[in-house]
Amino acid sequence: MEKKRTRVQLSCTACRARKLKCCRTHPCTNCLKRNEAGTCTFVGRGPRGKISSNGRTSPAHVQDRLQHLENLILSFTQQQQQQQQQQEKPDSVGEHQQVINNGGQITPASSVPPSLSFGEVQQAQKEGESETPPPDPGRLVVGETGMRYIDGAHWTAILEEEMTMDELLDGLPARPVVDRVVAMFVSLNEPTTVMVHFPTFQKQYNQFWSRPKGASISWLALLYAALTITMSVYMRTGEPLPAEFGEATEAVQRLRHLTAQCLVQSNYTVPGRFKVEALFFYTMCEFFRSEDAQVGVSFLLNMTIRLAMRSGYHRDPQQFPNISPFEGEMRRRVWAIMRQLDVLISFQVGVPRGIQDWQQDVEPPRNISDEEFGESTVELPPSRPETELTTTSYIRGKSRLMAIFGKISDLAYSRDPMTYDEILALDRQLEEARDLVPHAFKIRPLDQCFVDSSYLILRRYTLELLYQKARCVLHRRYLGEVHTNPRYAYSRWVCMSASKEILRHQADIYHETQPGGLLYRDRQFPNSLQTADYLLAAMIICLDLSQNPTGTPPGSTDEDVIRGREELLSTIETSHRIFEQQRRRSADAQKAYAALTIMLRRLKAQKLDSEQLASAQQQPYGSSNGQSYPVVDPMGITPEYQSLDVIGEMLDAPTNLDWNLWDQHMQSVADMGVGLWGDNVPGSVNI
Repeated sequence: MEKKRTRVQLSCTACRARKLKCCRTHPCTNCLKRNEAGTCTFVGRGPRGKISSNGRTSPAHVQDRLQHLENLILSFTQQQQQQQQQQEKPDSVGEHQQVINNGGQITPASSVPPSLSFGEVQQAQKEGESETPPPDPGRLVVGETGMRYIDGAHWTAILEEEMTMDELLDGLPARPVVDRVVAMFVSLNEPTTVMVHFPTFQKQYNQFWSRPKGASISWLALLYAALTITMSVYMRTGEPLPAEFGEATEAVQRLRHLTAQCLVQSNYTVPGRFKVEALFFYTMCEFFRSEDAQVGVSFLLNMTIRLAMRSGYHRDPQQFPNISPFEGEMRRRVWAIMRQLDVLISFQVGVPRGIQDWQQDVEPPRNISDEEFGESTVELPPSRPETELTTTSYIRGKSRLMAIFGKISDLAYSRDPMTYDEILALDRQLEEARDLVPHAFKIRPLDQCFVDSSYLILRRYTLELLYQKARCVLHRRYLGEVHTNPRYAYSRWVCMSASKEILRHQADIYHETQPGGLLYRDRQFPNSLQTADYLLAAMIICLDLSQNPTGTPPGSTDEDVIRGREELLSTIETSHRIFEQQRRRSADAQKAYAALTIMLRRLKAQKLDSEQLASAQQQPYGSSNGQSYPVVDPMGITPEYQSLDVIGEMLDAPTNLDWNLWDQHMQSVADMGVGLWGDNVPGSVNI
């Protein structure tokens, strides 16, 4: 015999007696209106939200919450139908942007008390109004991003239930484990960490652990992103990681997903505290995921820039007195870093940069360290001399070079022709920017760097490679015209000297990142940004050799001719060997190896007459030092490298160079179909 289910009483005794709709809060709205809050009692499960005495959610409470969610879904469906009917009404009410008080005046959102519920407003209404209040009428919430109205029947009401934060916090191990990774983050010496004021972060970190559920989700996203970056960098260098995180690759993926979940739950498209920094760090998580260029990083960075502009980061804080000196200086740091990465990543993937000079007026951050200012600072200390190294010295020196390279990269996408005089003017600006680089960051021979830290040496190489790349990109368009117009001889000299320096630095860095080298502990360098620079330098040298087989200026002796060509070929072959060693861990390095193989074959094929060429194509050509290369038809490309046929065309017709075509084929467009937010993240974005 089927047992009859006992009907559960959910209403309070007073509402049940009066046959009124009870909101099931304690005290309920009806009892409040009648000034009978003291007599509002429940039987059975009790009011919604009641917890058992042992601190755990009772089974009855779980059943109650399920019933509540079902009611929310049903109410949401009904609301959608009502909205469709109201769309035809001319006086339909839109989103709640302000609060209107009893006098009919508009009250600013900042004056509304936090979490103002409609139940409190209804207490002031007359007794003669309807005895039955609407179910779960919603509330006004004032948060760090402003005020918003949450309808009780809307889906976001579900997210407001105590569910989400617990799930996000579950991904964190015990504090001692997290402490170790945060300490590693502080010691990373990554340029992007200048966006974090570590004394303030330490205070926020301690407050978080004293009350984890009280932290904002956007700050939690920042913490997870910092952990992800740290784990990614240490994993690439092979350094040991805390065993409590489990297998490194899975740990990085898990932390990355948690970062994305926090960003989605915090509604990262709406300005708010920590959101710009958290989204930028998530972009860097994507950057460190692979040693190859990823077009998805460009899209994420552009999103971050748009959010930063909506948050006012593109305007200098001194124009807005309501921004504190501390916050204003930190905003300058964030903006400086984003501008630099915007130029580099955009050029890498072949799109115009997202920040144009006319869009912003932010001053560079001051040359001061974290210890010199904080949240209580009333007035910022003056900037220290450039000879003194501080937290921001590197990004200040790099900003000057990057500003000129930004103008140079714009030439690739501009439809307005530029005169050679304007090119030479940019060249002078580039030289002036290099002269202003602090002495500590200027390149010097490695045998004079034994007492310097590895990260300082790497920053010198980074700035020098940026300078030399800018020279190549600025002058390369005139390589094909050197032999027809002597005026462009300077451009040839600039490109050749810069290219030789770039490949020399490649060899030095590779040697020092091997076991026992000065840079072994920082062997994540080079990254995908440098790979393209090395390949561009190699192509310029090969182009010059194809036009000028001797590799030396007219009037040189035979000995100079031989030595000059052998030196250039040796430089290319060294780069080729380095890429051969790296090609198994990077698709970009594999592509560069194949490209250099084709270049070297073409250079050697040029020395053969037409009769020898036919037989030479059937066997590998040996290098000057006896090295051989894999068999590749110099007149065609294997299927996986079809795009590299542009190299042969450029070497065959160096007077008709199309550098836009080169950039198009060399710039990687990997990860086009990878979900940026992860595979199982609600609201994920796929490209």
